[in-house]
Amino acid sequence: MVPRKKGQKYEISYRCPNYEKPFSERFDSYEAAKLRIAQIEYERSLGVFEPPQQTILAPKKDHYVTVGELLDEYVQLYGLKHWGDSYLSSSQHFIAHYIKPAIGDVLVKDVTTHGLDVFYDKLLDQPAVVLKGHKKTDKKISPSVIVKIHALMSGAFKKAIGWRYIDINPAENVTLPQRVKKERDSWSASEVKYALAICENPVLKLAMLLALGCSMRIGEILGLTWDCVDLSEESLATGNASLFINKELKRCEKSSVEALEKRGRSKVFFTFPEWKRTNCKTMLTLKTPKTASSVRTVFLPKTVALALIEAKKQQDEEKMLLGSDYKDFNLVLAQPGGRPYEPRQIDKMLATLIQENELRSVVFHSLRHSSTSIKLQISRGNIKAVQGDTGHAQARMVTEVYAHTNNEERLLLAQKVDENFFQTPTPGAFAPTSEMQKVFQILAENQSLSGCLPPCSRCAGNFVGRFVGNVRKKRFTENRKNPRNHCGFKDFSGAAGQIRTADLVITNDALYRLSYSSKSLSQERSVIIA
Repeated sequence: MVPRKKGQKYEISYRCPNYEKPFSERFDSYEAAKLRIAQIEYERSLGVFEPPQQTILAPKKDHYVTVGELLDEYVQLYGLKHWGDSYLSSSQHFIAHYIKPAIGDVLVKDVTTHGLDVFYDKLLDQPAVVLKGHKKTDKKISPSVIVKIHALMSGAFKKAIGWRYIDINPAENVTLPQRVKKERDSWSASEVKYALAICENPVLKLAMLLALGCSMRIGEILGLTWDCVDLSEESLATGNASLFINKELKRCEKSSVEALEKRGRSKVFFTFPEWKRTNCKTMLTLKTPKTASSVRTVFLPKTVALALIEAKKQQDEEKMLLGSDYKDFNLVLAQPGGRPYEPRQIDKMLATLIQENELRSVVFHSLRHSSTSIKLQISRGNIKAVQGDTGHAQARMVTEVYAHTNNEERLLLAQKVDENFFQTPTPGAFAPTSEMQKVFQILAENQSLSGCLPPCSRCAGNFVGRFVGNVRKKRFTENRKNPRNHCGFKDFSGAAGQIRTADLVITNDALYRLSYSSKSLSQERSVIIA
């Protein structure tokens, strides 16, 4: 047993016979923890050691909990039971580097809403903590990080109310900094096709095909093994070639995985060996996907299936060449010696392709967004089918987050609207009544009158109004002044007087429909003249 520092205390863990879960104890100093280890080992040697009785934690009468102690308790009693390794690691990072240095020693009962507002405001001016192995960017703490810190603290204060440390949650009415949500850039269909055509890196090209054809995440692509790919002759002949996604490759914090393993909640089922000799705080693993819906079967497009067959052939040749030196993990995408690729390596390959060919800058995950948008267009909005490929638990993620509209698609849409709506008459949209048909029949029999139809709706109203008025009065008079209409056409009252149809009566409805739709008039005139 070795004492491990947990926040401002030192923790020891040990197991006892007939107990499924390990016991842990915390001490204020390293020396006190070492003394307790010596006591346990001595009592075990004598065979008289008994585990301590576990009691329900309660606040002590003469002790007030600090913010740092509350967060340690919150992670231990709640986080290890509900969080995954990623959220556990990020929460511990926030606690250690941002919260404890600023307000870790403040008593929980003294925390106010105003104090949290001041704390969040000061965080905006502080530089972000760069972890070991990451590039220093000199960036300040972003508003999105502060929102995550607030969510963590709000949950801890909510638990503190249940533990009777405080009566109200000081984080409820906090004013958070505004954050601008940026939409992830993604390639259009033509950009994707061009990138695939010019890509000469076989590893990157296969990864891009899997991301676009199967809507896979980068971790799912790098964690894909051959036993989950169905490329049998029967499936290829019937077009049912598929792959089963049940794991992902991910680099995890060792401390988080070990803590979850103690609680029986770790999702890691395979850990790759460490190739570096130096002690590393992280480890490369294969673990179950982030959600239950992410476990899915995806059918392969023929192009992707053929690319996988070619990749399998090349990998088998490498195994024959290297023999026992090949580290076989059965991975679909593997380095020449069998070692797995990591996401940062694929990102670097894509960045090189973009830079060398002056493509629009995107990240690899953007290909999954492009895949979703393309599949929605091809399927004509079949959201459930696309959701089955992407593995999202909620359909709104497909339409609100992953589906993108670019200028190329909007331009095509505008052209289709013009062709299919404005330029093409809708069948049944203009149905002349029997009275209107009589008018058109009269105009058809008198070709000299058909040329008098005005081209605009304003003059068309005048035309129909005067024509109908004369018919209703059963008389026809010629306008001696012969005025010009709005569009320059001469008044046609005299020409209309040639028609002798005293029994023709046009209703108000027919008059309205004729005078309002100049396009319908022009269409009918073209038919009459023809």
